[in-house]
Amino acid sequence: MKKKFNIYCGLLIAAIVFGIGVNMFQTAYYMIQGGKAGIEMAKKEKIMGKKKKPFENLQRVYRMTPVEMMPKEDYLMEMNAGDSIVNLKTGEKMPMMTMQGIVLPKNGGNRMFIMQGIGHLSFALIIVFLVAFIKLVISVNKGRIFEKSMETQLAWGGWAVLAMYMLKWVGTLYTYFLNVQEFEFEAYRLEIVQTPDIALLYSGLGMLLIGQIFKIGRQMKEEQELTI
Repeated sequence: MKKKFNIYCGLLIAAIVFGIGVNMFQTAYYMIQGGKAGIEMAKKEKIMGKKKKPFENLQRVYRMTPVEMMPKEDYLMEMNAGDSIVNLKTGEKMPMMTMQGIVLPKNGGNRMFIMQGIGHLSFALIIVFLVAFIKLVISVNKGRIFEKSMETQLAWGGWAVLAMYMLKWVGTLYTYFLNVQEFEFEAYRLEIVQTPDIALLYSGLGMLLIGQIFKIGRQMKEEQELTI
């Protein structure tokens, strides 16, 4: 039984590491592509003799603002007159509906710093969850199942996952309300298109529920020992 339990735990940790790795790979990929584009642009500007302000590229990055939107009804009915994109394989110019994008306002504010702060907090919560989960696995392998430490680790893990879910909502709502204050597009209305993964909410509540089940089991065990 413990062998199967350890296999499932190993698969869960592997899935978590894989998810973090994919996110890190995507971030690194975009940074590399952005760096290449910046180098090419710098070469062209040097050839043209254009002088550039110090840290201009870095300032451009911090001005990047994600927006989520849906087309207004009248625009949706007239898609042929809206945005378009060319399929290079066929040469066909097709109507296109934009739902997510990046804009670069002249004054990007400090939202990028705040979003980075939220990202750091989320990473810290992942560490808390992993520590609690590893301690949980160790407790099970040592046979310390109906002990208070089990409930503590489940509680730490559950609250960490719930906090991650709430932080994602904070970032989503923060971006949305700032966008509503700063932007109004002719053909699109600002909306929240992509919401935080509801699986985080289910997982966090599930861990807290399991912790309570273990607590009830421990109390019943203690009562039986007292009766005997």
